[in-house]
Amino acid sequence: MARRRLLEESPIPSTNEEPVLFDTSEIPWWAWVRRFHLPEAEKLNGRACMVGYFMALIVDQLTGYGLVDQQNSFLGKLLLHITVFGVLLVRSTADLDKFKNLLDEATFYDKQWQATWAGVPRPSETEQ
Repeated sequence: MARRRLLEESPIPSTNEEPVLFDTSEIPWWAWVRRFHLPEAEKLNGRACMVGYFMALIVDQLTGYGLVDQQNSFLGKLLLHITVFGVLLVRSTADLDKFKNLLDEATFYDKQWQATWAGVPRPSETEQ
């Protein structure tokens, strides 16, 4: 507000040839949060954290390795990547329906192929 009032009282002339300098400190932090949808990112980060912590507890109970040992092991790094990519792929329950429909579409032609051979001996079966 102070910068705006200053510019209203004594405008600074500018041209298109001058470089545009933008200072992020002039805009309050809450405006950045609302503008760039950080609440959605925070929700995803929170989910990834909860799932990762739960998986770390399970691995700790199964193997006896602590959290630091898990981060240095192949299994720990594998589970970390599975957690992050899983949370990124499944952001909401609508994504699960989307993947279910994709799976149905991928297996549709195989089901049609199997239905055409129902009750008919296949050439590979008659040769045996």
